[in-house]
Amino acid sequence: MKQTSRIISYILILCLSVSLTARGQMRGRILSGSSKEPVPGVAVTAQGVWAISDSTGFFIIKADEGTPAVLTCLGYKTARVTLTPNGTYILDDDYFSINEVVITAVENRGVTSVSRIGEDAIAHIQPSSIADVLELLPGGRSRDPVLSSPQIVNLRAAGSLSSDYTTSSLGTRFMIDGRMVGTDANLQYSPTYSSLGSEFVNLGTDMRTIPTEDIENIEVIRGIASVEYGDLTSGLFKIERRKGGNDIRARFKSDMNSKLFYVSKGLEWGGKDKATLNAGFSFLDSKADPRNPRQNYKRLSGSIRAGKTWTEGRDFKSSVFLNLDYTGSIDNQKSDENVDLVDGRPAETYKSSYHDFSLSADYSLSAKEEDGFFRSLTVLSSLTYEKDLIDRWKNVVRSSEAPISVSREPGEYDAVMVPARYEATMQVDGQPFYASFSATARFRKGVNDMKAGLQWNMEKNYGKGSVFDVERPLSTSSSSRPRPYSAIPASHELSLFAEESGKAPVGKCSFEWLLGVRATAMFNVGKEYSINSHPYFDPRANLRLNLPTLVPRGYKLEWGVYGGAGFHTKFPTMDMLHPDYIFGDQIQLNYWPAEKDLRRINLLVYRLNPVPYGLGAARNIKWELGIDADWNGWSLSADWFIEDMKSGFRDSYAYERIVRKDYDEGSIDKSVLSGPPSLDGLPYVLDTSLVAYGVTSNGSRTLKQGVEYSITSKRIPGINTRVTLSGAWFLTRHMNSQPEYYRPSVVINGKTYPYIGIYERNDGRLYESANTNVMFDTQVPRLGLVVSTSLQALWFTGSKSMPNDTRPTSYLDKDLVVHEYTLQMESDPVLRHLVRDYTASLYQYQRVPFAMDVNLKVTKSLYNEKVRCAVFVNRIFDVTPDYYRNDVIVRRNAVPYFGMEISFKL
Repeated sequence: MKQTSRIISYILILCLSVSLTARGQMRGRILSGSSKEPVPGVAVTAQGVWAISDSTGFFIIKADEGTPAVLTCLGYKTARVTLTPNGTYILDDDYFSINEVVITAVENRGVTSVSRIGEDAIAHIQPSSIADVLELLPGGRSRDPVLSSPQIVNLRAAGSLSSDYTTSSLGTRFMIDGRMVGTDANLQYSPTYSSLGSEFVNLGTDMRTIPTEDIENIEVIRGIASVEYGDLTSGLFKIERRKGGNDIRARFKSDMNSKLFYVSKGLEWGGKDKATLNAGFSFLDSKADPRNPRQNYKRLSGSIRAGKTWTEGRDFKSSVFLNLDYTGSIDNQKSDENVDLVDGRPAETYKSSYHDFSLSADYSLSAKEEDGFFRSLTVLSSLTYEKDLIDRWKNVVRSSEAPISVSREPGEYDAVMVPARYEATMQVDGQPFYASFSATARFRKGVNDMKAGLQWNMEKNYGKGSVFDVERPLSTSSSSRPRPYSAIPASHELSLFAEESGKAPVGKCSFEWLLGVRATAMFNVGKEYSINSHPYFDPRANLRLNLPTLVPRGYKLEWGVYGGAGFHTKFPTMDMLHPDYIFGDQIQLNYWPAEKDLRRINLLVYRLNPVPYGLGAARNIKWELGIDADWNGWSLSADWFIEDMKSGFRDSYAYERIVRKDYDEGSIDKSVLSGPPSLDGLPYVLDTSLVAYGVTSNGSRTLKQGVEYSITSKRIPGINTRVTLSGAWFLTRHMNSQPEYYRPSVVINGKTYPYIGIYERNDGRLYESANTNVMFDTQVPRLGLVVSTSLQALWFTGSKSMPNDTRPTSYLDKDLVVHEYTLQMESDPVLRHLVRDYTASLYQYQRVPFAMDVNLKVTKSLYNEKVRCAVFVNRIFDVTPDYYRNDVIVRRNAVPYFGMEISFKL
C-alpha cells in the first residue's frame, strides 16, 4: 500500500512539473557548493517575479526557459544563472573565518605554577573587573559581578578571609605594565563606621578598581615567584596592556546590576623603529539594589600609553614607554529618605570619592648579538598620587545630654556635655603617594642566564586625616581624636636581588633551574622599631626535569616534573606601624543632682599607645611539586603545594593598668554648695583596672595545602569542541601563632573580672573544599561563533573550629604581673572562671554536599570580526539538593544571573 502511494505521488509531481513548464513556470533546486546539501531560504528573482526555496532546496517560479535569474541568500555569494527545466544550481559559501581562540587559562610549561590568560579568554567571560578573571584559575568558580563592596583576592584557599587572616589578600600583588599597584599608604578609616561606610584598609588591592578592557595578557604566578618580585606572600598578577594598533575599539555591556561603556583608539607608525600611542576611557555604573541608593559604585578610568623603539644602525635596540593612568570612583551615596527620616529629615548621609593618578616610564636596552655577555637593562620608575575623601553627616538624637571627654592629653578633666540633639560632621582626607624605581640587568654566560637588580619604593600619605569637632562627635563613644596623616613619616623599602637560570642536558632528559635570593629592608620607620633597617632574605629555588620524549601511538609525548621552595616577605602597612592614639576615660566623680548648676562629672582621661614597636614582616614559605604533559593536542597540568605563613598580621589584645580615684559622692553636702562641688578634701579610694586595647602583631598562622589540576583535550572532529577539565582540592587552616589573651565576661562584686588568662590556642578554624569545572568549548569559525558551556561542580565544602585550650598556661593580674596557672587553681572561687568550657558540637566538622551550576557564554563575530555580540548566563541550570545538618533540613536555591554586550573593532 505504501509503495502504491509513493508511485502515485511521483506521477502527480511529474505531471505538475510538466504542466507548469507548459504554462511558463520553471522548477529547480539549489545546493551548497561546499557541502552539496540543499539550501533553503534562497531568494530567486527573474524579470520582476520571485520565489523562495523550501527546506529541500526546491523552488518554483513563473518564468520561461532561458530567463536570467539572480539567487541570493545570507551566508552565500550572489549567483546569476539561466533558468532551465528542473535545473540544479550551486551557491558558493560566502563567509569569513575567525581564527581559533583560546578562552581558558593556559598553564605555563616552566619551573613553577603560572596561569596565562589571553585577550580572547578575557573577552569571552565578559568581565566587569579583574575579579571576574579568577574564574579561569584552577579551583576558580564564576561569581556574579557584585560591585557594591570591595573585592579582595584569596588565592589557593578554601573558605573566606576573616579580619585576622587578611595577610593572604594583602600579600597578593598586582603589577600593571611593570608598575606595582600600591595600597600600603591607605588610611581611610571612618572611626565611627556604620552601615553607610565601607572601609578598605590593610586588605590589599580592591580588584574593582582594575578594568579589563585594555588588557592583552595576564600572568598569574601562584607558585614560587622569581626573586625579581617582592613585598608579597601569596601571589602576583602581572598585567600587560595593548600597545599599538590602528583601530578604534568600543564596548557596551549591561547585566542585572551594572552598565559599562568603553572606547579606545590605537595608533602606530614607522617601520622597524615603530612608535605607538594608545588612549582609552571606560565608565562603570553598578547598583546592587536599585531600591537602596547607598550600595552604588561608579568607576571612571582612563589611560594614555605611548612608546617608541629604536633598532636600526645600532649595536643595541632600545625602547621607551610612558603610561599616564587615571582611576576614580564617585560614590554619591546618600541616606535613603524613605527609611531614614528622623524628625522629617535624613538621619545620616555618606559620600566618598576616590581619584588615582599614576605616571610610569619604562626604558629598556638590549643587545642585538646573541652571544654577548650583556643581554639587557631595564629601568622602570613610577609615581602614583591618590585623593581619597569621605564626607559624613549625622543627625544625632539621644534621650538626654551625654558627658564626653575631649582632651588630647591624659589627666583629670571635667566632662563636656553634649546636647541630646545636634548635627555632627566628619571628613576623612587621605592622599597616599607612592614612588618607585627599579633597575634590572640580565647577562648570559654559556647556558646560564643571570639577573641582578635593585628596587626602591617610597610610601607617604599627605592627607589631613580625620577632621571633626571633638565636642560634636558622630558617636559619644568615639575614642579617637583628629590627627593629620601627613604627620606620619614616609617609609622606604630597598631591595637587592640576584638570580641565575639555565638549562642543561642530563642523558635523554634536560634539567632547568631558577635559583635566586632577594634581600629587602624597610627604612625611616623609626629607630625604636625592630623592623627599621632590619634585612630580610628570601631564597627561592625552582627546578624542572624534562623527561625523555616518548612516541605512544605515533604522537610525541613531551612531559616533565617540576618543584621548588622559597620564602616570600610582606612588610607591614603604614596603618599597622603608625596607628593613632587610643583615648579613653573613666568616671571618678558622678555628681548629678536635679539642680543643673550643681552638677559635675570628673573623668580620668588616659591615652594608650598601640604602636607595635616589635612588629616584623609577614613571612610565607612555599613548597610545590608538579607535573605537566602534552600529547596529540591533549595537555595535562597538576601540582601539589604547601604554604605556611606563621607571622601573618592580626589585631591582638594588650592591657594597660589604669588607677583612678573613686570619689564618695555621698559625702557632698548639697546645702552648702553654690556651684559644682570641689574635689579638694573630698574622700576617695583608689581603684585599679586593666584596660584592653588592640595592637597589631604577627600572631596569625595560615597553613594552606592542596592539589590543582587542568586537563585539556584536542578538538573533537565534526563538532569542533574542546573539553577542558580543571579544578582543585584546598585545605586551609587559620590559627593563632602567638599566645592569646582572654578575660571571662564575669562580674565579681559588681566589678569587671580582675584577671586575664593567657592561652596558647585561642583561635583556629579549618576550611576544606573540592571542585571541578568542565568546559565544553565549541567554535564554528566560518560562522564566527564561540559557545562555551561550563559545568561547575562543587563536590563539597567543609569547615570546623579547631580545638582551643580550655585551661590557661598563665594569667595576668591588675599589676600586670604574670602568674603560672596550676591545676589547684581550678578550685579557687575566682581563678576557676579562667577555665573555659566548650561543647563538643563546636568542633564538629560541618559539611555542605554536592552542588553544580551550569553556565553559558556565547560570542558571535560579524563583519570580519569588526563587531562582536556576546551574552552570558550564570546558573542557567543548577543542581542544589537539600541536605540535613544537625537533623535540620537545609534548602538551597540558585538564581540565574545574565548579561550581554556588544563590542566594536574598527
